[in-house]
Amino acid sequence: MGKRGTSRPSPTASDVSAQPYQGSSVGLFVSILVRYPEVASVTYCRDSHSLRLTFLLRESLSGERSAAWRSLLEKSVRAYTALTGRTVRLFDVQVKVKGTVTVIEMWRDVDSLTQGELSVVLSCAAETFGDRLVVDQVPHIETDELAAQEEIIEEMLEDLRESRHQPSLIAFREEGRVLVYNQ
Repeated sequence: MGKRGTSRPSPTASDVSAQPYQGSSVGLFVSILVRYPEVASVTYCRDSHSLRLTFLLRESLSGERSAAWRSLLEKSVRAYTALTGRTVRLFDVQVKVKGTVTVIEMWRDVDSLTQGELSVVLSCAAETFGDRLVVDQVPHIETDELAAQEEIIEEMLEDLRESRHQPSLIAFREEGRVLVYNQ
C-alpha cells in the first residue's frame, strides 16, 4: 500500500497485456483447450467479435496441400453452417510455414460459431494430418466429462455472442496450465 498523496504510474499497454484475465470468457477458453488438445491457442478479437483458433503441424505444409486443406475446411464449415441454419459472417484460414512447423489459424465470427462446428473442424484436422498435428498431452478424460465440456462450450459461446464488451483475449497452454491474457 502506498502513502496517501502518492500516485502509482499508469500501466503501459505492455503492462496491461501481461496481466492475467479472469473474466467470464475464461471458462470458454479453458474448456476449448481442455476439450480439444489439438488447439494450440484461442484468441478473441473484440473489434471483429471473432475467435482465432491456432493449430500446429510438425511439418512444412506445401502450397498445394495448404490450398487443399483450406478448401476442405471451408467446404466443411459451409456445409455444417448450412445444415444448422447459421450464416457465416467471417471465415478465414491462414497457413504460415516456419521452418519445419506449420501454423494454421482459423478465424470465425462468434455469432455463427458452434461447439458442433468446432468438433467438425478438429475431426477434419485429425483425419487430414494424423500424428503430424501437434496435440497437447492431457490426462485421459472420460466420455461423460467430454460431453460436459461440449455443453459448457456451447453455453459460453452463447454468452459471448450476447456480450460486446468483452476485452480482446488470448488463451494458450504453458507447462500443463491454461493461461488467459488481455491483448
